[in-house]
Amino acid sequence: MPSEATPLKPEAGAPSQEDPNSPWYKTCVVKYAVPLALVFYICIAVARILLNKCILNDSSAPVALSAMSCIVTCIMLVPIFIVSPKSFGLLDWRKNGPGFALVTVLVALDLAFTNISMNLLSVSIQQCILAINPATTVIIESIFRRKLAHPVIYMTVLVLCVGPVIANLGVPAGQLSIGGIIAQIVGVFNSSCKYVFAHSVMQACKKDLGSFAFLFWLDLATLIILVPWAFIDHSFFHLFSSIHSGADVGRLIGTSILGGMRFFSQLVVLRVTTPTNLACANIGFQAISIYLSMAVFPGQQKITPFLIAGTVLTLLTSGVYTYWKISKVLTKVPCCIKLGEDFNSCVTCKPATKEADGDYSKMEGGGEKGTSR
Repeated sequence: MPSEATPLKPEAGAPSQEDPNSPWYKTCVVKYAVPLALVFYICIAVARILLNKCILNDSSAPVALSAMSCIVTCIMLVPIFIVSPKSFGLLDWRKNGPGFALVTVLVALDLAFTNISMNLLSVSIQQCILAINPATTVIIESIFRRKLAHPVIYMTVLVLCVGPVIANLGVPAGQLSIGGIIAQIVGVFNSSCKYVFAHSVMQACKKDLGSFAFLFWLDLATLIILVPWAFIDHSFFHLFSSIHSGADVGRLIGTSILGGMRFFSQLVVLRVTTPTNLACANIGFQAISIYLSMAVFPGQQKITPFLIAGTVLTLLTSGVYTYWKISKVLTKVPCCIKLGEDFNSCVTCKPATKEADGDYSKMEGGGEKGTSR
């Protein structure tokens, strides 16, 4: 008799599809699912950045655009909760409310100031500054956890911060937006704080909220900040007054949907591969966004040797930082271990408690672990 086994129903005793050593896993997941998931994530991220910039060029309404992204994301999540009621949950405000409120403020400020900087800067400069996120995350973690990183990490993030400076050297004084640079630095600071604190909050809430429920309540809570802000600075007025056709409506809704889709695409990547590959994909989509934006918006950024050198240095240093994190060479090679021990012995730094260290040790800078907007 022919076997009843199918790709969805293996024979009794056959290797599980979840087994990384099974033929099905190696063929379907490693060969097809991982590349497709990474391409899907990069496409979503790049498309969102470029569409965001298109809308901001026409409307100059960064805060309202951030609010619209959160509103549409919440609406998109409702059908998921209807189809799968188990994915919904209620936050225990008495137990986890303060931590959740802190992350909400950080996310709202991150979204708003990132869009403000994108409104004032070219995509290439804005993404170049955004790439220093690992540097600020390492510094904030060192201060908050009172635990020093390896000295090579500090040297790497120092070089990482030089890239955006070089990229801005070739920008004429009349085109250099100090306000945009400050806004992105503020956005990076809030984003880094979000990376440091969000993991412990998500861990505390995981019994009550899954990933989609956490995203729903987080985006809903950010509207308490973003919606009044958008009315006060007249962002909503500028945004909706720039809509003149159905194509404009579709572009706005599409951009807002991509905001939530980016989170979903991150979950897809983490489902089939490691957070390390997600970190590498972040570098990839930043590089694509930087150089593709030069072709899509040719008049907004003058291409100079300084711009090319600065962006290349930033992207390469981001890759080096990712390598230090994924290879663990700094904690495996004896000479690197000795260098780290000598560095720690020269600097007085009271370590955090074991409990606090456990809360935050799984969240590394630059989005290596966890998900983010």
